[in-house]
Amino acid sequence: MMNKLFQQALGIESPWYIKEIEFQASSNRLDVYIDFTKGSKFMDERSGTVCKVHDTQQKSWRHLNFFQYDCYLHARVPRIICPDGRVRPCLAFLGRSCSRFYVTF
Repeated sequence: MMNKLFQQALGIESPWYIKEIEFQASSNRLDVYIDFTKGSKFMDERSGTVCKVHDTQQKSWRHLNFFQYDCYLHARVPRIICPDGRVRPCLAFLGRSCSRFYVTF
């Protein structure tokens, strides 16, 4: 239930989902772990084609506070295999559907 609440509040859409939430009251910290479903494909913004995931890079962002607690978002950001054979970061992750991850702060 809590994962769904955070997913809606952050505007996370399929294939992305909240994998885990860690709350540490003693250190005033909330960590939200975001992932995508296995087998997902992502749009290459440059070519407009849907591409397979090559690998991922772990990234973290400081988000707005959750009440008085520091909030951090963590995600495996995919790198995709483009039609030209190059491996590039998935820009869609930082684009429309996930822009609220970092622009709000």
